[in-house]
Amino acid sequence: MTILNADTRRSRSNAAPASPDWKTRSVCRGKLADDFYSTIKSHKERARALCVGCPVIVECLNNQRQSDDAIYRWGVGGGLDPEQRRALELEELLGNVPNLAMARVLVSPRWLWRLRQLKAGCRSLEGIAAVLTQDGLLVDVVTVRVAVWWSGGEGSRMARLAPGDKRTWRAQLRDDYADVVVALHDLGARRADIAAYLGIPGTNGAKGVADVLKAAAARGLELAA
Repeated sequence: MTILNADTRRSRSNAAPASPDWKTRSVCRGKLADDFYSTIKSHKERARALCVGCPVIVECLNNQRQSDDAIYRWGVGGGLDPEQRRALELEELLGNVPNLAMARVLVSPRWLWRLRQLKAGCRSLEGIAAVLTQDGLLVDVVTVRVAVWWSGGEGSRMARLAPGDKRTWRAQLRDDYADVVVALHDLGARRADIAAYLGIPGTNGAKGVADVLKAAAARGLELAA
């Protein structure tokens, strides 16, 4: 196997302090800030498109996360929107720390086409990571997730259903992800955070998580009885 990322093997998201002048090298410097704080999808996409080619995207993401509030987050920062940064926080709560330098490799001109190809063909982040490993890259799932986000993809933890599987997302959440929902809840994660981690943010996502937790609690009471 050809290891293409020896220099970036464990560049953790909080590994080294950024150079004090990193902001002077940002692509967005001098651009209109409205897109970065807009709730309009097309505006956010314009902001993220700038981020992908920025030489200091890693420094920006680390800086943005340091300033994020525990509950409220605003704007696109470091190529991620607030829900994605919320999900990344829960990834790290589970011990899944992304290699951001490797994620940058995956969105470089050399590899971005391959990443987009795999996004279309694979049903899960685990599937994408497995194929990229076969391609010669040392990647883990959370690193792939960050790269998928940077490339404009949803990066959902919930796998796409197989052809012929007619379940709703609520049924899939209940059947396939109840264990991780309960585990994150036991670690102190809020329902909205768990929904963001799974890739189903918003009111509906939090309600779906609440239903899973309610069902799990009912099963626990039945077992105790």
